[in-house]
Amino acid sequence: MLGCDVKERKRLLLVTPRFPFPPVSGERLRIFHLIRLLQREFDVVLLAQGNPRAEDVDALRQATGIQDIRCFSRTLPGSLAGALAAGLKGQPLQVGYFDCRAQAEAVVEALKDVDVVIFHLVRTSGMKPDRIDIPSILEMCDALSANYAQTAREGPLFSPWRIVSQIEASRLLEFERSESRRYDLVSLHTAKDAERIGLGADSLLVSTQGVDLSGLDYVAPDDRQGRSIALVGRVDFFPNKQSVLWFAKHVLPALPQDMTLKVIGDCSPKLKRRLEALPRVVVTGRVASIGAACADCFAAVAPMRVATGIQNKVLEYFAMGLPSVLSPSVASGLLKEAEGGYQVADVQDGLEWARLLMAVAERPASYGEQTEIARRYAIEMHSWDRIGADYIARIRSLIGGGQPAALDN
Repeated sequence: MLGCDVKERKRLLLVTPRFPFPPVSGERLRIFHLIRLLQREFDVVLLAQGNPRAEDVDALRQATGIQDIRCFSRTLPGSLAGALAAGLKGQPLQVGYFDCRAQAEAVVEALKDVDVVIFHLVRTSGMKPDRIDIPSILEMCDALSANYAQTAREGPLFSPWRIVSQIEASRLLEFERSESRRYDLVSLHTAKDAERIGLGADSLLVSTQGVDLSGLDYVAPDDRQGRSIALVGRVDFFPNKQSVLWFAKHVLPALPQDMTLKVIGDCSPKLKRRLEALPRVVVTGRVASIGAACADCFAAVAPMRVATGIQNKVLEYFAMGLPSVLSPSVASGLLKEAEGGYQVADVQDGLEWARLLMAVAERPASYGEQTEIARRYAIEMHSWDRIGADYIARIRSLIGGGQPAALDN
C-alpha cells in the first residue's frame, strides 16, 4: 500500500509555565527553540500558562510548525495566594505561584494521547502524576536553588530578594532533588548542576543553552565603531537592574565622558526613566535586532553579582565578537572550552572594570584572538541544531523509536 513504509510520528506533550513567544528571555528562548527543533521529529502539543495575543500564537505556529497550542490564564491574586499556600506547607514559593489547576487537569487528559512528556522547570513538575505509562522528562535547565543560595549570600543587604532567598534556598534544593527522582530523564545545562542535585548519568541529559546566530554577525574588535558599552538583558529582572545601577555608579565615572552604557532589553517605562536619569546611561527597551543595537558598541559587560548557569547575553556577545568583561559568577557558568574568550573582573572593584574596558578601547586589535575564541565557542558548543539532535536522540532511546532523523541547518 502506498505510504506503508512511512514512519508514524510520535506525539510529544510539552508543559510550560510561560507562553514562549515572543522569545525575549532565556526561559522563553529555550522553549521556543526546543519546540522548533522537536516539531521536526514529533507532533508537539503545548500546554502553556499565559494569555497571549492571537497574533503571538499565530507567530509561534508559523515559526515552529506546531499546531496544537493550549493556554491557561493565571491571575496575580491567584498566583500570590498560591505562593502563600506553598510557603505555609513548606514548599517553594515559585511552585505555588505557578500552580494552575486548569493546566494540571489538562495534563492528565493529554497524557492519554501522547508518547512522551516534557515538563519545563520545577514550576510545572508537580503536575506529573506519580504513575504514567509513558516516558517523562524534566527540563530543569538550571539548579535554581544555586541561584537562591547565591542571592542569599551576595544579594544587597536587607533587600527582599535576599531575605526570600535565605528562606527558599534549602527547601528549593530539597524539592529539586525529590522531583528529579520522579522522572526518567532530567535535562540540565551543566554537569555541575547535576552534581548539586545528585543525578546519575543514566537519568541525566546535559543540554546546554543555545544561541541563535541569525542577525549576530561577527565584527572584529578593530573594525568596531562607537564608544558604547553593551549590557543586554531583561532590565526589570532584579540582577540585571542591580548590575546597571552598580555599573553606572562605580564604573562609568572612571571612564572618559564620551563613553556610555547602552542597556538593551525589555524595560518598563518607569524603570527606563529612572535609569536614563543616571549620567551616560541609555536604555533602548526591546529591539528588533540585538546585532544592530550593538553596532556602536566596542565592548560588552555582564557585571551581575548573582548569576548561575549560562547567560544568553554572554553567548550573544561572543557571537558578535564583542570583547566581554564578566563577573566571576557569570563566568563560572561557562564551559571550560570558553577559556581565553573573555575577561573577568571583581564585581566589587569598579576601577578594575574601567581599566579592562579602557584597554579594549585603546588597543582593540589586541583582542581579535580573544573574540575569535569566543565566537568559535558559541558556534561549536551552543548550536541549537546540535542541542536539538542530542535531545531527540535521548527521547528516541526512551520511547524505543530508533535513531533520530538528521536535522536540517
